[in-house]
Amino acid sequence: MKHMQAVALLFAVVGIACEAFAYWGLSTASGRLAFDEMAGIVPFATGVSGAVLIAFAALLYWLATRRRS
Repeated sequence: MKHMQAVALLFAVVGIACEAFAYWGLSTASGRLAFDEMAGIVPFATGVSGAVLIAFAALLYWLATRRRS
């Protein structure tokens, strides 16, 4: 079970990093300059992927810590 918790923590950290990149790419002037026009899909898709990773990390952590009856 400790391995599942560690993997969940890793997924959460990667998801948070993805969300930070998405925020930078979509919400700052330098990010919008770096990802103009159709290249703006990169930070958007990274943000969606980060949200999915965070949700999966929460589910995995819950599965790892729930008590078996």
